[in-house]
Amino acid sequence: MSGLSEHIQSFNRFFHIFFDAVEAYKKNSSDILTHMALVQAFEVCFELAWKVLKDYLASNGVNVYLPKQVIKEAYSAEVIADGQIWIDMLSARNSTSHEYNLDKVNLIINNIAGAYFNELKNFSEKIKDFHE
Repeated sequence: MSGLSEHIQSFNRFFHIFFDAVEAYKKNSSDILTHMALVQAFEVCFELAWKVLKDYLASNGVNVYLPKQVIKEAYSAEVIADGQIWIDMLSARNSTSHEYNLDKVNLIINNIAGAYFNELKNFSEKIKDFHE
């Protein structure tokens, strides 16, 4: 099995966990453990998503290695439609483990459960068309 196939399978498994974390957050948005689960599920799901993009680009002759480069190339190649939200997700992923201001954390969590979830849900549909 290739890196792309493995990353797609892993992404799909973790997207289901992320989906469950979003649902749990929507049911009980005041529970701090739900917040933590949501953030962790997002971090893993996003990490796998950009690796899927990296492997997909590589299978099409574009070799980039850093997340921001991958996002820019994927946007340029029209693999993703909204490069800015991917940059925002990257920034959120990078800041979640280093942010201690609860107001900022809550803003990130709202974005994770809203716009970022929707973008990764759309991505989960798009990768069904990825072939090596």
